[in-house]
Parts: sequence; structure tokens; C-alpha cells
Amino acid sequence: MTLPFPLVRLLRGARWSWVAERHRDHLPPDLDERVMDLKSDDRQHVKQGRSTARFRFDDGRLPVYLKRHDRLPLAARLGALLRPGVGHTPGSAEWAHLERVRALGIAVPEVVAVGERIGPWGRLQSYLMVRELVGQDELNNALPRLADSMSEAEFIRWKRELIAEMARIVVGLHSRRLFHKDLYLCHFFLDEQRLAGQRLTLIDLHRLAHHRWLAFRWRRKDLGQLLFSTMDVAGIDDRDRLRFWSHYRRGMGRSLPRREWLAVRRKADRYLEHNR
Repeated sequence: MTLPFPLVRLLRGARWSWVAERHRDHLPPDLDERVMDLKSDDRQHVKQGRSTARFRFDDGRLPVYLKRHDRLPLAARLGALLRPGVGHTPGSAEWAHLERVRALGIAVPEVVAVGERIGPWGRLQSYLMVRELVGQDELNNALPRLADSMSEAEFIRWKRELIAEMARIVVGLHSRRLFHKDLYLCHFFLDEQRLAGQRLTLIDLHRLAHHRWLAFRWRRKDLGQLLFSTMDVAGIDDRDRLRFWSHYRRGMGRSLPRREWLAVRRKADRYLEHNR
């Protein structure tokens, strides 16, 4: 007797995994079996059933960040049992988000491996492994260093290119009603060794979502977060913020009223007050 697929997941459990072919030979052959139990104290962060840590495979030649989720809400667990073929976990969702944004011409981290474990008896786990952005750093860390190492004129010229690139990325999302929802400066990574023709990499897309309706709400949230994250960062001033807004409005077709900037500013001020 063949059991319905939901019952198979409930009673026996099911799983799937994917590994990038170019990295398969550099990873343990039993990675999917062991991945949820691997140990690392390197840049480890654990919170509410999810963890992130840095690992080095192939004698250090393949540095990665591994995100794992092992305590997920009841709605996700029921959905995974009843709706096969639909990703219900953060790992599979972020994989889809990364590939969707990559297809828009926006640089994102390379996915090395991903997998889900569904059941038995309502259990639900997932993992996502992305390659480390070696030699790159968060923009809020890189900017102060570059402000100190460049001449003032050189730094100003370079910032103009940087701001245009940041605006291109945000417009690429918002013009399609895609919203990052965690759009802080620290989620833009810069390679300081390749500043000419620079290309920023956008990370942490686990919250990315499409909002057809009330897009203005999520737009203000993204832009408010970004504006808030520039406050008190050495090397950034109000001229830079206004230049970004000018590029952004132009990229969005100048359809945004000027009062929208005031709404974004109020949102950033609320983030600042909450942070204090």
C-alpha cells in the first residue's frame, strides 16, 4: 500500500538537498547527513532556534557561512507536511531570494549548499551555506578606513560612484516591488582592493518579499533603515544622503513626491530613538 505523500512526511520524514557542482568535491561526501551537527566557534551566533557560523572546508580553501534553523513555527511545520514542493523553511526561502536578486544583475553571495528536513512528526529543519566574501567588508567599516587613506578630492569622487551603485541596487529591488526589510549599510559589502569599477554585494536576503500593495510602507522602511545606518559613520555627510536620494528618485522615474523624503527621514529618526 502506497501512503499519501503527507503521511510519508509525517510518519517517515523526507528531505532534499542541493550542492553546487563546482564545490561538491571540496565538501564532505556526507555533508547532508552531518550538517546540522557540525561544530564551529568561528563567528558563531545563536538565537531562537537558528545559528550562523563560519566553516573552512578543503583545508581552508573553501570558507563558508552556514545558517541553520531547527525550531520553526507550527504554521511552517504544518505547511511542509501538507504542501509538498513548496519551500517552507528559511534556508530554502533565502536560496530562492538570492537567485531571484542575482537574476536582476545585483551581486549576492554564492550559494554552496542548501537543504530541508521535513518530519517525521512535525519536525522541520533547514540549512543554507554561502561562500564567504573573502577580502570584502561591510560598508560601514570600509568607509571610515577609505576616508583616512584617500585624499579628500579622491574620496569625494569615489563616493559619487559608490552612491550611484547603491542607488542602482535599491532601485533594482524597489522598482519591482521587492523589499529587503533589513537594508542597513552593514549588508552592503565592498572589496577594497578593487575600487575601480566597484560592485557592491548585497547580503542577508532572508526577509526579502514582494509587496504589490502598500509598497510605500515597505519602501519607507527600507530607506529609513538605510538612512539610519549612515548616521555617525565617518565619511558620510548630508550631501551624500541627498545625492543618493537624487539617484534613487531618478531611477524610480521621479514618481516619488518630494515629501516622501520627509517620511523617510521621520522613519530613520524613529529607528534612532529606538536604538537609544
